[in-house]
Amino acid sequence: MNPGTFNAPKPLLPGGTIGLFAPSGIANVERLNAAIQTLTARGFSVVNAPETAQQWRYFAGTDEARVDSFHRLVNDPAIDAMMMVRGGYGFSRLLHKIDWAAVAESRKTLVGFSDFTAFNLAALSRANLISFAGPGAATDFVRTEVKPETLADHAYMEAHCWPALAGESVSTGWFTTDGDYAPQMLTGPLWGSNLSLLSHLVGTPYMPTIDGGILFIEEIGEYPYAVERMLWQLYHAGILQRQQAVILGDFTDCEAEPGRFLYTMAHVIDTLRTLLPIPVLTGLAFGHVAKKLTIPYGARAALTISAGAFSLRY
Repeated sequence: MNPGTFNAPKPLLPGGTIGLFAPSGIANVERLNAAIQTLTARGFSVVNAPETAQQWRYFAGTDEARVDSFHRLVNDPAIDAMMMVRGGYGFSRLLHKIDWAAVAESRKTLVGFSDFTAFNLAALSRANLISFAGPGAATDFVRTEVKPETLADHAYMEAHCWPALAGESVSTGWFTTDGDYAPQMLTGPLWGSNLSLLSHLVGTPYMPTIDGGILFIEEIGEYPYAVERMLWQLYHAGILQRQQAVILGDFTDCEAEPGRFLYTMAHVIDTLRTLLPIPVLTGLAFGHVAKKLTIPYGARAALTISAGAFSLRY
């Protein structure tokens, strides 16, 4: 990993201790227990924050309980890494309550996706710390849910997860993309992730200023016109124009609204390419899918573009 201008976290090595926490939605106990078994079988020690079994409204406990749980793991020297149990909604409610100086000092490896994007962004802006956009415990490590047709996707996820969390250099291999771009190599900080959270934090102290970045984006369950509206927000805020490339991951269930807005993701991508004089690539293995990379959020990456394909090294 090349940390660039941000601080790299301490690596999670084989046999290390992972603390599980639920900063957002309610944790499913059965799925959580299955994930703990999977992680333990890989040789890690697992500490499960007791708040993951709580419920308050939609959330895994009150805001106070969730932030206390987070701080307890951050301040525990026996915990090497912290992994979210699940996403949903809720991390935004905690950002102003987090001790960012403690996060910076701990230099712990923290990983998650979806709603965890709020933390990824704030960790750069408030703690100058690289975190990871990657799997969640009860989302990606429930072994009983790995079916024959998804076995290769889960294997891909794990093959890219543990080297990245260990601080090793990772090459993604080649992804097929549409769009016609000249062969080139671009280097810059790799950042982005969930589009809703990116647009949500524009104008707040939790949004980092990234110039010359490689911006990757994914989303779930939004109509394409709403996806485009969020991209317009990033454009009007001057964020898209400051990047070197935009890479689109998986847009799960982002289908046109039947009978009303006959607007598709193809239209959105065309709009984005009309707006930006930079590569807009498709096909990154990341999002609300089993086949996902683990990406050091804020680390310096090399993006290689060839005819109809691209690869990343970070």
